[in-house]
Amino acid sequence: MIKYQPKSVLNIKAELGEHPIWSATGACLYWLDIENSTINRFVPATSKNTIWKLPSRPGCFALQADGRAIIAAQDGFYEMDFAAGLVELTIPPAHDPAVMRFNDGRTDRQGRLWVSTVRVDMDLTNTVGNAYYRLNGQDLEQVLNSVGIPNGTAFSPDGKTMYRAQSELRQIFSYDYDCASGTPSNPRLFATVPTEYGMPDGATVDTQGGYWVALAAPPGGPPTGGVARFTPDGKMDRHFNLPVPFVTMVAFGGRDLSRLYITTARLEAFMPQGVPEGAGDLFAVETDFQGVAESMFTAA
Repeated sequence: MIKYQPKSVLNIKAELGEHPIWSATGACLYWLDIENSTINRFVPATSKNTIWKLPSRPGCFALQADGRAIIAAQDGFYEMDFAAGLVELTIPPAHDPAVMRFNDGRTDRQGRLWVSTVRVDMDLTNTVGNAYYRLNGQDLEQVLNSVGIPNGTAFSPDGKTMYRAQSELRQIFSYDYDCASGTPSNPRLFATVPTEYGMPDGATVDTQGGYWVALAAPPGGPPTGGVARFTPDGKMDRHFNLPVPFVTMVAFGGRDLSRLYITTARLEAFMPQGVPEGAGDLFAVETDFQGVAESMFTAA
């Protein structure tokens, strides 16, 4: 396999860095620190990172054509106006925010936002209530349940295949996806991550249909986390390690979308032996692939 060399590009020590999205308009990367309830904007040209505090713990978000963002947080959907620095709750959740929160998500190619839920207590052995919701404009509907610990949400370049990972099983599933109705069907096992590589977390795709997924190393697992690429037929053809265990999500960025940005986490409570250098940093690596620009959320 080709060897990649990821490097830290932002020493920020995020508690739980997640959900990077590249914005071609601003040549910048938006990303979350879930545990510190912030949304960030990193500009690689200047290495400047701007932080906005959020009123609720976020799980994922999508950019909008008007420069705003829709953020799926623990107690509902917020609209974020970056220019004004204002955030407003616009849509309530369908779950009890004392028990559940929004987690991983992604827009489909038509601009619908898919979001998953997990338990607030982060009990990985209890997945009751974990589900996927589809936000179509202002309409929120539960579509999938019995999804375990949901992560790795992504859509193929043509939008006709939906992916999701079930982290605790180390499995990745694919679905046929009806682009007109936004309906997944025919679920099947796409790939299983070998134990020695860790558990699948956040993911994205490249123009060739490759599925790139962050691999977190849980306590008792491999010493560090990494990133893997799976071909459209489910074969792993790329893998590289990072120097930290909790590798959380990936996103292509840069002028030609060939640079892979990688968020990580510190999660000190899960590392009693000490936190390694670089944990919680934002990493980047040059690849020989090009990513697919993320679709904007369509509010109407």
